[in-house]
Amino acid sequence: MKQRMLALLVICCLAAPVTGFALSGKPKAEFDQFIKSLREEKRLDRIGYLVMVRVKPSKANETKIISLAGKYFYACPEGYLTHVNYTRLDKMQKAKIKVKIIDKKRLDDLKEAWYMVWINDDTQDKILREKFEPLFTHGHTRVIRIQPEDEEFLTANLFRYSILEEALLPLKVLDEKVIAPRVELDPKIQELILKINKTDMTSTVQTLENFRSRQVRETGNARATNWLAGEFAKIGSLTVATPTFNYNSGPLSNVVATQKGTKDPNTVIVVCGHFDSTTSYGSKDAPGADDNGTGAAGVLHVASVAGRLPLPFTVMYCCMNAEEVGLVGSKAIAKKMAATEGLKIKAVLNMDMIADRDDNQVAVIGNSKSNWLIDVFKDVAKLYTGIESKPLYDSDIWYSDHSSFWNIGASAILTIEGYPEMSAHYHKPTDLVANLDPALMERIARSNLATLLTLDSEKNK
Repeated sequence: MKQRMLALLVICCLAAPVTGFALSGKPKAEFDQFIKSLREEKRLDRIGYLVMVRVKPSKANETKIISLAGKYFYACPEGYLTHVNYTRLDKMQKAKIKVKIIDKKRLDDLKEAWYMVWINDDTQDKILREKFEPLFTHGHTRVIRIQPEDEEFLTANLFRYSILEEALLPLKVLDEKVIAPRVELDPKIQELILKINKTDMTSTVQTLENFRSRQVRETGNARATNWLAGEFAKIGSLTVATPTFNYNSGPLSNVVATQKGTKDPNTVIVVCGHFDSTTSYGSKDAPGADDNGTGAAGVLHVASVAGRLPLPFTVMYCCMNAEEVGLVGSKAIAKKMAATEGLKIKAVLNMDMIADRDDNQVAVIGNSKSNWLIDVFKDVAKLYTGIESKPLYDSDIWYSDHSSFWNIGASAILTIEGYPEMSAHYHKPTDLVANLDPALMERIARSNLATLLTLDSEKNK
């Protein structure tokens, strides 16, 4: 009866002003609360808030953030940078969680967006600040709010950046328990990794280089998409798709080849590397052999071996698009996976630039949630290929596709050549096969294959 009366009062108030109408006491308080909740639903929840949740980064707190916000963008000693609507913000505040509001805007406002920008040095910092005032600063990371056309400034000045995803993702309670597999020599894996060789991989990278440019605005991007999809289809045992997503220049496609698990198909391991390329803005030549023809080749050649095996968990082999313009392609895949009911991401293995200067070392980068995966890769790589790992447990190194999966609470690592030293040909027209060291590429790809087979094993189920 009480709810009917409140509903009737709301209808009367919305239909027309009522002269002399008034409530007091408890009925007025209940009516005011009802109107408040109605306004929150209709008006306030159209506002998105960029916030810093002030809790110390840890596996437990990351789980808490995903359960309250559905995602996060960045973790630092101050806490977690994330994005919520009014209802989620209000829930945090009522739970006595310290939250700092950094900025806010309408969820449907497409005229501006938040970008996270990586700063190499003081010179880059000065260049950025002359154009934009950062909303947030920590370490190498800056957050700015800009219009889409301002992205050209970031590209022209060779900034690495990520577009912050404003879609509200489902709230989830993550499984905090991770049991790392025991790493021991498996003769079958030792034999299988030899099927990956530098000659075949170099041929794949050469084909990608021959598209001249795989920049998102160039025709070579679509041609590379189709070619990669065709190569995955030749494996014969994979379901191949080219799901589209939106970017400023128009629709683009990722390449996703899925191998369904034989025992637990809802548990997924992702093997990924981006295939788009870039050079300084305006250049038509972006061969992108090392960055990242090598990583895309790594994904394809890992799939060519593992994709023919019966594996208990599902594997998604993903060649990501639009990494160079804000990690857009991997965000689209991560967002879809986060929204899939019952799906669990066991691990993500990302390869980006894996063939420059063979010093028999690979940098392995992960966040606090991914420490166990770094350790597994390090031990597996040493055991099967002899390559040494340089472990970097650092959430500040987010500028490749692995971080899109960090954002949804998944364990993800990046394997990359010699970080922090970049190739002399990085983002230049001279990034050619002729300047690669294929032996390093072979060992890193073999190490990723061995790690995948160690993780996706019946005995480690």
